[in-house]
Amino acid sequence: MKDLKRTTHRLLERQMRKWLPGYPEIPDEFREMFSAINESYYHHDNDRLLMETAMRESSDELTTKKSQIKTMLDDQTIVIDSLKEAVMRLVPDTEMGDETDLLCIADILQESITRREIAESMKEQSDQRLLEIMDNLHLGMVEYDLDGRLTNVQKNFATFFGFNSAELVGKTSDFFQAGEKRPAEKACPEGFHFSFVKEVFEAPMRRKSGETFWLFCTTTPVFDAQGNVTGGVMIVFDITSQKKLESELRHARRDAEASLEVRKTILANVSHELRTPVNAIVGITSLLAGTEINAIQKEYIQTMKFSSDGLLVLIDDLLDISRIESGKVELENISFSPEKILHVLSRSLGLKAEEKGLKFRYDIDPNISSFLYGDPHRLNQVLTNLISNAIKFTHQGEICVTAQLKSNSDDKQTLYIGVRDTGIGIAPERQGAVFQEFSQEDSSTTRKYGGTGLGLTISRKIVELMGGSLKLKSEKNVGSEFYFEVTLRKSEAPEKQTENFNPDLSGIRVLVVEDNPVNQFLATSLLKNWNAAVEVCANGVLAIDTLKNISFDVILMDLQMPLKDGFETTIELRRDFHLKTPIIALTANAISGERDQCLQVGMNEYMSKPFQPEILYKKILELVQGNQTEMRA
Repeated sequence: MKDLKRTTHRLLERQMRKWLPGYPEIPDEFREMFSAINESYYHHDNDRLLMETAMRESSDELTTKKSQIKTMLDDQTIVIDSLKEAVMRLVPDTEMGDETDLLCIADILQESITRREIAESMKEQSDQRLLEIMDNLHLGMVEYDLDGRLTNVQKNFATFFGFNSAELVGKTSDFFQAGEKRPAEKACPEGFHFSFVKEVFEAPMRRKSGETFWLFCTTTPVFDAQGNVTGGVMIVFDITSQKKLESELRHARRDAEASLEVRKTILANVSHELRTPVNAIVGITSLLAGTEINAIQKEYIQTMKFSSDGLLVLIDDLLDISRIESGKVELENISFSPEKILHVLSRSLGLKAEEKGLKFRYDIDPNISSFLYGDPHRLNQVLTNLISNAIKFTHQGEICVTAQLKSNSDDKQTLYIGVRDTGIGIAPERQGAVFQEFSQEDSSTTRKYGGTGLGLTISRKIVELMGGSLKLKSEKNVGSEFYFEVTLRKSEAPEKQTENFNPDLSGIRVLVVEDNPVNQFLATSLLKNWNAAVEVCANGVLAIDTLKNISFDVILMDLQMPLKDGFETTIELRRDFHLKTPIIALTANAISGERDQCLQVGMNEYMSKPFQPEILYKKILELVQGNQTEMRA
């Protein structure tokens, strides 16, 4: 029992004390049982200890494994994230989401790589098509890095210079500018260069053979994924033929401008020579009108005056037809009688037709208003050109001028005006050419009939200014009709007639500086008829000597004179003698810009010959009265 007590398990001992009355004495019949129970307790403790040891060791191992697994998972996450990032960089449009399965990621990667391969294949095909297009368009292309060195050279680019592509790889712009220095162009002040910005320029180049040619160049930068410039691309086009054409056009333009200057000079000279005799006609007509004449003579003088007015307009157009073409001609808008224009034309041109044995008649619709608003001088000019041509090109038959009313409203009328003849006619293929400047049906027409070829051109322009269109109906060897329609406002009554012209320059001293004897005679006769005191000097030198001793109220100054012209004379009088006397320029040139030149040197007024006496009288009176008022002030 002592042995049992010493070795009794604490749990068994506690039960034995609780349930055995005589404990620590143990009945013999229970000893073996308690011994077995005691043994079981000890076995249980040993098993528990073994289990705790095993569990402690398992827990430590599990912790180690978990740490190892966590490390593995962290490493796997890094790998997966790196793999996903790599996929996204490789194929930016790939949708990865939150996928973490390596097999799924591998599938996505494989699919993306396949799409990339397809895209790259299509890009290669597209690049090839682009190169083919560039070849067909004769365009050249190069790529270059940040050092300006060529990295890729398309075949056409190399061919332009006479090289192959491999020979130009690694070259810089300096290579292409070797040799003779080329002139700088406005569009490319730096010359040929590889730019890293968008540029467009032209540059003269030199081939390997030494031949010069021109390139049209466009450059653009190349960027990486971060937007940084990594190089550039240049596309070029050979424009040598275009430059050659431009050069030829420049030479042609210079030749045309020189020809135009020659034409202007000729026209100016012709105009000057025409104005001198016409000035005599106008002046003598004015003088004749101031004498006692009968009714028939008065009608003749009116016809002469109307015709000379039309001739003056024609001379002006001959001098500067470009003035009409540029639309700088301003039409008058005054009341006139259409019937009177036709009547006067029948008197002035009907006689010429009768001399050729032709009948001349005009028909005017009685429903046309007696007076309309418009430009009678321009209308007379057109009809004079058309009728004169009809007479010139008609050998038998008649000339008929028709004026018909096409439409009528409360304040306007549209007239149809035509000039018909039975002359030589115009071939259909040449009918358009007759309206061109200095052009007739053919060269034989010019040789046989003469003329400048300006009449129809001027007439067409004037009709267009009036709002109409000059047209032609013609049949070869049968006849022609030139016609147009024009709309004009009605005039309720004829404008008030100008009062009788009774000029009086009594007490006014006039110095006429003029070298032409006819013009001297006309000016002197007109001024003396107006009761002015007149003195004549044949040139500027005599005028200056005269003005040193005698004072005048007004000076009429010709511009073209021997020894000293009108410009030099005026400058000297104003500068050296401080002369305040009004000066009126009189010239037969009537060149564009001459009026401004006259005013700049100190002249007060400008008049071209031939001049209307009424206008000259008005200018003299205004200047003299104005100067006298200034002197008194």
